[in-house]
Amino acid sequence: MSDLLGLGSSGIRAYQTALDIIGENIANANVAGYARRQAVVTENPSAGTGYPLVRDVKAGSGVNVSGVLRAYNSFLTNDARTTAGDYARASARQTWLTQIQSYLNNDKQGVSGQLTAFYNAAQDVATDPTSPSARDAFLASAGNVAAQFRSLAQSFDSTRTGIKEDVDQTVTRINEIGKALADLNSSLRRTAGGTSQAAGLQDDRDRLLDELAGLVKIDAEIRGDGTVNVRLDNGNGPVLVNQMGAKLLGANINSGHVQLTLDPFGQTGLIPVPASGALAGLADAYAQASDSADGIDQIARQFVASVNAVNRQGVNLNGDAGGDIFATSTLVATPSRTNIGQTTVQMQVIDQSQVFAGGYELRFDGASSQWTLRRTDGSVSVSGSGSLDLDGIHLDLGGSPAPNDWFALQGATGAAGMRVLFTDGDKLAAAGAWSASVAASNQGNGTVAVRANAAAALLPPPVPASITIRAGAGGTYEISDAADTAVPPNVLASGPYVPGAWIAVNGFDVQLSGTPQPGDSFTVQATPAGMADNANMLALIASRQGNPGFEGRFTREVTRVATSLNNTNALATASKAVRDKALEARDAGSAVNLDEEAADLIRFQQAYQASAKIIAAAREIFQTMLDIR
Repeated sequence: MSDLLGLGSSGIRAYQTALDIIGENIANANVAGYARRQAVVTENPSAGTGYPLVRDVKAGSGVNVSGVLRAYNSFLTNDARTTAGDYARASARQTWLTQIQSYLNNDKQGVSGQLTAFYNAAQDVATDPTSPSARDAFLASAGNVAAQFRSLAQSFDSTRTGIKEDVDQTVTRINEIGKALADLNSSLRRTAGGTSQAAGLQDDRDRLLDELAGLVKIDAEIRGDGTVNVRLDNGNGPVLVNQMGAKLLGANINSGHVQLTLDPFGQTGLIPVPASGALAGLADAYAQASDSADGIDQIARQFVASVNAVNRQGVNLNGDAGGDIFATSTLVATPSRTNIGQTTVQMQVIDQSQVFAGGYELRFDGASSQWTLRRTDGSVSVSGSGSLDLDGIHLDLGGSPAPNDWFALQGATGAAGMRVLFTDGDKLAAAGAWSASVAASNQGNGTVAVRANAAAALLPPPVPASITIRAGAGGTYEISDAADTAVPPNVLASGPYVPGAWIAVNGFDVQLSGTPQPGDSFTVQATPAGMADNANMLALIASRQGNPGFEGRFTREVTRVATSLNNTNALATASKAVRDKALEARDAGSAVNLDEEAADLIRFQQAYQASAKIIAAAREIFQTMLDIR
């Protein structure tokens, strides 16, 4: 009877454990990362004969659950992690490139549209060089160009700041996962294999590895005891987690690119960004944002240099030499993130040459209700309320500041520092520095043109305020002082007449064309104040042309980002499809199938009931034997 009872009880215990495992599978069927368990039911070893203390067993010794088998396919699991990392990279890059594309537009309000409006305003000035309204409209358009460049630069700065914050958060999470995996390694080493507890820890391990693979490309080595060693990028990459613990990952920005550091033993070393995962996508996006920002800065500097160079060659309505219209350096006031007050800061850089290159700090003292503006090195400071002046900087302060609110005043260059230097339309140098005219009494059809040339120095000093060029006999020209009334006038210089050739005089070149007759004369003089001349404005408009020109260069940058975004969108779509297929294949081998679990539930339930009937039968037989008298 004891054999019969032993058989029944072993079956009860084994099939109860099997039913418990099936119930756990069903309960966790929809839990992400749960791998199906299977009870391994094996026959108990039969005892032999020949030993005094071992009974002879001929009918078997029952069953037991020798372990819990966890559904796991290393190849499918690693493939799913790899494809998930590829999609995470494309998705992260897609998110930020979409944001860049959203403000890097090419419509009327964008940089390209404002540049077009600027040159159109220049054409209006060329049409009516002395018109105050045309000049004011030109300066307003110049201000719009500068404002749009500054806005674009600020948008790029905000984007790069946002990407860097995402990088920092991603690295923090990677380090958290590394520590959690190290802790799981310790728990797995203390847990017997082939148990539900070990399977649960391995589920946790795989969930963490799946999340980690979405953040950064890894190579995971699963050891026999279930513990894991993790390397970055590939099997030869730097160790992130091993049996000794986890290493700390760090990130910084250098030359517009994300760099990673790994600190295994207190010695920091640079490592390349792994090839997949969200961290790689963020690094891609940061590099794209930096490249585009540099491209916009280059366009801004070239545009400013071109426009300023032309304006310096002309004269304004006051008869003075033209100066720079734009600057590409200024100060920007950036509020601290800890500020809680509501402060307005209006800043005017009166003299850029006096500005301290190291920047400034503006801080509010709640006790004295005063602001203090000081150089970052502490060498000079001023305090007050309402307005402050230091190093050619004027600040007007308002609003409701809170104690210890502060602003950083740092120099901005390129597109971020672009600004218009004057607001008086009369200072616009629309006229050429020199003007030329044809004598009304000329008999030939000769024409004259003049251009500025600072290097030209033909005549000995003193140089006349205006000169006359006469066509001489035998195909020559003679230059004399226009104020010289002698007959013939004193010849200052002469030479052979070559139609269309430029003659370098003093500060300018003269070009004679056509067929002048001997005695025909042409006068060249410095452009006087109020002259309705548009020569220099026409030169500014001509500077717009190029291959492809400033508007075209900006459009090319927009197209470059759009192309990168389109390629990324296509890559994201493709990599998502591959990832989904890989996850489907992995889950087919490890996820819970409720139909199969239902069938196993019935099968083990029947086995359990049968084992219970064995015990019941043994009890009835034993009771019958006891009842025999």
